[in-house]
Amino acid sequence: MPRHARQLAESGIYHVMLRGVNRDAIFLDDEDCARFLLALGQAKAASGCSVLAYCLMSNHAHLVLRTAEEPIGAVVKRLGVRYAGWFNRKYGRIGHLFQDRFKSLPVEDDAYFVTLLQYVWNNPVEAGLVDLPEEYLWSSRRLLGHESPLVDGGQLRKLLPADPLAWVAPTLQLPGGPTLKRLRQPGHSEEEVTELLRRACGAGNPEDYFKLHATAQQRAIRELRTRSVAYAQIAKATGLSTSTVRRLHVAPLPASPIAQ
Repeated sequence: MPRHARQLAESGIYHVMLRGVNRDAIFLDDEDCARFLLALGQAKAASGCSVLAYCLMSNHAHLVLRTAEEPIGAVVKRLGVRYAGWFNRKYGRIGHLFQDRFKSLPVEDDAYFVTLLQYVWNNPVEAGLVDLPEEYLWSSRRLLGHESPLVDGGQLRKLLPADPLAWVAPTLQLPGGPTLKRLRQPGHSEEEVTELLRRACGAGNPEDYFKLHATAQQRAIRELRTRSVAYAQIAKATGLSTSTVRRLHVAPLPASPIAQ
């Protein structure tokens, strides 16, 4: 099927959505989120774009960007290549990290822009992670009214209504545009976790898992984490403690049997 040409924004402002391939996680811990924002800052410096808002969830990210000379596709490519390469090296994985082509919607209307910010910032509230948008660590909502080297607060203030009450209340219906659908938060049943473990290492229960070499055990943990499986679920499937799973997830891989 041929790809449709990307819609260009006369305003230069875009809502960019990046999703993990197969809905897999693209952020597994705080270090990943911090690294993504570092890559975003590097892409901003190289392209001259402005960052107006962002929100990082476990398996997707929302960005509100304003382009300069460099088109939106080039800006997001800079970001994606930097972050995906780092993520793959950290977790010992190969292949694509992001799903297909990133999505971008042009923002031309003031009301649309305001409601878009509400939508982006309210993601963690909708997911049940926090009670208020400004409580979420990996959203630019907490930076509103403060100076930031990443978010262009001056531009943002000029684009927002003077009356804060006009834009604080969350609403999800975007005037003049489609209703944005929530990206599904990852979640797995016990049966799904067992099947994912079997695919990762061939072991479908703790007894078989403990027979594996330490390298295979640790690679399986890493694979399940990239599938957004919670530490507690991995612990139950493998027979390990949750603290051990956390430690093995980030520890260097031991030598494989072939290398010994």
